[in-house]
Amino acid sequence: MLSFEKSTKPGAMNAVGDVVSNRPSTIDASVTAPKYQSVHDALLLTIEGLPAGTAMPTERELCLTYGVSRATVRQALGQLELEQRIFRRQGKGTFVARPKIEQRLELMSHTEGMRERGIVPSSKLIDVRRIPAGLDVGAQLGLSPKAEVLRIERLRLADGDPIAIEVLYLNADRFDGITAALSDNGSLYQLLSSNYGVELASAEETIEAVVAEGRDAALLKCQPGMPLLMLSRRTLDTSDQPTEFVRSLYRGDRYRFQTGLQRPQQWNGGMTSAHSALTIRPARPSDAEAMADVFIDAWQGAYRGIVDDTVIDALQHGDIASWMRNLVANTAARTFVAEETPGNVLGFTRFGDDAEDASNGHIFALYVATGASGKGVGRQLLERAIGELDPNSTRAVTLWVFEMNERARRLYEATGFAPDGGARVEDLYRAPEIRMKRLPEITEMTGTGPSASFSS
Repeated sequence: MLSFEKSTKPGAMNAVGDVVSNRPSTIDASVTAPKYQSVHDALLLTIEGLPAGTAMPTERELCLTYGVSRATVRQALGQLELEQRIFRRQGKGTFVARPKIEQRLELMSHTEGMRERGIVPSSKLIDVRRIPAGLDVGAQLGLSPKAEVLRIERLRLADGDPIAIEVLYLNADRFDGITAALSDNGSLYQLLSSNYGVELASAEETIEAVVAEGRDAALLKCQPGMPLLMLSRRTLDTSDQPTEFVRSLYRGDRYRFQTGLQRPQQWNGGMTSAHSALTIRPARPSDAEAMADVFIDAWQGAYRGIVDDTVIDALQHGDIASWMRNLVANTAARTFVAEETPGNVLGFTRFGDDAEDASNGHIFALYVATGASGKGVGRQLLERAIGELDPNSTRAVTLWVFEMNERARRLYEATGFAPDGGARVEDLYRAPEIRMKRLPEITEMTGTGPSASFSS
């Protein structure tokens, strides 16, 4: 139980080990806010940071502590309960509630979101089946109502506690076999990227208030009638193709969402986002420092376990920046950068004629900063390189990729590249590489570009 005795030392404890507040025991009469609000604010400051389940003082003790009536105390406690800062148990008392999990509204998987907040994520697969899309889901995924979709239902947990029920719909033909690779604790978004070459780019999401009923209440271990948040999200990949439709029910007492808002800016008589679009442009010598940052970040983030650590650890920013400056100046091949805002380079590619067969084009390098994953940077760089090398769809394009980099290989395969039998081990990298070729008759960009670095 909390004690509200005075103390001359912050954080002192009384003889029985209760937390002792050093706050005044009466409400300042000069404060113009309602008395219950002053009690509410004082209690809120006291209980913040205390372990969940800590017992609160009785109403009588609070009346004596703050010199107010029982009606005022009850109003303050009622407000705290409404805010879900405390909870009451009949015949047992009032206790400090668990803090809510706060998550920004971003295009991020449950696994990624929980880990970012230091929470251990996990999932339980409840049900998987193939069903007709129907009118609603079919419209969301751009499918006929009779087309088959995968319906995947999972219970989401945070530190072992159930917090959400998620029902996910995917195009069954496009993602055939995905359920065999879907594990309880794996990230679906990582699986889409690594196994299908799909990078997610944008989503539309709605939030509604509903109440827990029957089976949902049992799965979430909450009382029927408890408020829930229902999120419905339709997600597009970097080629603007509908990829997933998901409905999730979150416990309202455990979860809250946060987002940042910006006032739209006027531009050419219309409304536009305050953020700049991604720009693909020829590299300049002044980009060398930023390109070196991307190169080193990509190698350190993607090549551990593929390239010997001594090679990665030997990378020096000054040397790499000098190398990049020379590459940009060398007109034997062309270098393009992807820039989000002026000076903010997220990736780059270098391409030209194939040294072994000048009738072919060749992509010497494509690197994207690891933090730019999911923004379509790699795809746009790859599209630009292929467009420059093969504008009339009459020329093959080749590249080299590390054999062990399965994610990169799948991504390139999704854009029309296939191994052509070439193999090498360069002394500089000390890792097996294979050559891939994109034949001229394959002209459609059906997949997404890399979200990490790929070697020349």
